[in-house]
Amino acid sequence: MQTKEIKLTRKQETIASGDKKLLVPTFVTTDYDKFMLIESNRLIKPGKSSRLKEEIERKDLTSENEIKVAISESGDKLIISDGQHRFITCMELGLPIYYRFSDMAIDDIGMVNSVQDKWTLHDSLHHYCSRGIHDYKVLSGFRKKYQYPISTLINILSGRNDKTMLDEFRRGEFKVTQRLDLVHDLLSKIQQFKNYNDKIYRHRTFLKVYMDLMTHPEFEHEKMIHKVEQVPMKFVYCTRIFDYLRMIEEVYNYNNRNPIKLY
Repeated sequence: MQTKEIKLTRKQETIASGDKKLLVPTFVTTDYDKFMLIESNRLIKPGKSSRLKEEIERKDLTSENEIKVAISESGDKLIISDGQHRFITCMELGLPIYYRFSDMAIDDIGMVNSVQDKWTLHDSLHHYCSRGIHDYKVLSGFRKKYQYPISTLINILSGRNDKTMLDEFRRGEFKVTQRLDLVHDLLSKIQQFKNYNDKIYRHRTFLKVYMDLMTHPEFEHEKMIHKVEQVPMKFVYCTRIFDYLRMIEEVYNYNNRNPIKLY
């Protein structure tokens, strides 16, 4: 069976010059310096590199799993768009790099990798922050300040909690729709519960319940904090929304002449 030769562009021919051509259009080289990682690609994970080393030492299949590259704007580097862990591992082992040219653009990296080897939300956040996308940088700032899970902050800042929310986040479509001063105020108030129960204030269900309670016409945050100080043993972790409402109502109405109903 004949292998159909794929014609390369002049730029591809120039930068691949001198490298041994194996199967068109796959190339192999030990010149590691000609490659360049993309800053916004997912962070290098030592654990993944270690596992790759073990697999390569068991059976080297790197020639059958080439990395994908594109030519840099300067024309003298190969930008790795897919396979950076394989590149790092092979370089550390002193093995040749098998590569081929790809039409994958920087905008395609997040989605392609999330399908092939699903990116974590942290990978996606790093990618889009490195590219300077404002909404992701806003979320990153909130995460550093309040240290809530990324998924929780996506929910709060986007005002959404649906099935497509996280997929859109990975595609770079996340949008902040809530007023930042109000979100800061809300999270700052919820952080005050940390002194009484470190587990509750970080619980996503509690966060959702308390966000709703803040709009209750008779509910006062300062009074709730005061009541928790009085009966901290009643401020307990729950698993369901209804249980949190019942717990908060019991604490809030402690020694209260005018009890309120929350559910």
